[in-house]
Amino acid sequence: MKKIMALLMLAMIALMPSVCAQEIGDVNGDDSISIADVVYLFKNRDVGLDVGDLNCDNAVNVVDVVYLFKNYDTFRDPVVFSERFEMDPHWDEGYCYLVDSADNKFVLLKEGATDPQIEGATVLNVPLTNVGTVFYCPIISTADLLDNTDVYDSLKVIPTSYVKYSSELQTRYDAGEILNIGSSSTMNYDNVVATNPDIVFLADWEKHDAMEAQLTANNILSCRCFTYDEPTFMGRTEWAKFAAALWGDENSEIIEEYFQETWQKRNELLRTASTADDYPTVVSFSWSSSKDTACVYGAQHYYSRMVNEFGGEYVFNDIPGTSSNYPDKETFYERAQNADVCIMKVYTGSEVLTAEDLLAINPDFANFESYKNGRFYTSYRDYFIQEAIDPIGYMDDYARMINPDLYSNGDSDLLHHTKIEPIAG
Repeated sequence: MKKIMALLMLAMIALMPSVCAQEIGDVNGDDSISIADVVYLFKNRDVGLDVGDLNCDNAVNVVDVVYLFKNYDTFRDPVVFSERFEMDPHWDEGYCYLVDSADNKFVLLKEGATDPQIEGATVLNVPLTNVGTVFYCPIISTADLLDNTDVYDSLKVIPTSYVKYSSELQTRYDAGEILNIGSSSTMNYDNVVATNPDIVFLADWEKHDAMEAQLTANNILSCRCFTYDEPTFMGRTEWAKFAAALWGDENSEIIEEYFQETWQKRNELLRTASTADDYPTVVSFSWSSSKDTACVYGAQHYYSRMVNEFGGEYVFNDIPGTSSNYPDKETFYERAQNADVCIMKVYTGSEVLTAEDLLAINPDFANFESYKNGRFYTSYRDYFIQEAIDPIGYMDDYARMINPDLYSNGDSDLLHHTKIEPIAG
């Protein structure tokens, strides 16, 4: 099993972010990535893991030389992880070119810069000062990461359901500086029209197609951000670059540094995971009380991939795609009941912090091997907030839940999940 999963892990490592890889792929330190780096790495294998371990197998050897030889060209591409947007920054020339998830093209133009005249692109002067969004990620989440007054000033119409997660947004909402856009399902068009935003950010729901049509009818520009369709966690995280560009090059630099740090942490976790002697079976799911069964994601969803990436074997790897699936209870139990690890997303109701809380949702969880062995974990209800603003902590949680023995303090200090202690007896 370990050999199979190790090969799967190496396959997933194949996509690496080039802007960040500039630091690691540039092993000879000449500020470029070329065949010269391949030769340098071949001759100098003592450069350190953070520089030379390109395939994250916890060693610097000829495998890394071959890997760099095959991939040094692609390391220079500006976006690798994300598959749902394109970004081509030319801040030294005064602009940044973006393509959203629906192939809408935008030129973000700095004050005084010359429009590059890209066919079909809408020109927006940055930093933007009047923005609306129906989802937390990536616009509000990036604003929270930047924690910048000017950035917060630009948020004019957002869902009030997210205001409570930020004292700054709460203060501005209470003062009437931010209006309620409604929700991800229903838009308050009166408030949107009243604020007259430069642009409104929508996601991939069919309802958002109707919202876009209505906004267009009101001469309001929209942008589509399919962040939750990203097949990798790093791809979802990379959307912070897209959002930061809206507020200019200085904020883009801040988020680039944050992304590099996140990527470096991911690679450290991959190296540690590669030292595992075996790979536990893992089920990642949420529980639907209305359907009385679990919701599981397909094998290409970023939660499922994180399980495989950090040394586990996702028990529903045979379900293709990234969408939600509701297997019947018997099918779910057949696989999940004997899994080594269970990670349950909690998004409705109260927090699930104790065994009593868990068994009140479904008493059958008491029969799960993971519950009996103390390897049953639950997320906090704001997990979608935390995974966006603390991706390092979120990945670290996953790695510790899957292979606690590989880390100091094991799974006792999780940041965004609770380890459910079984009821004695």
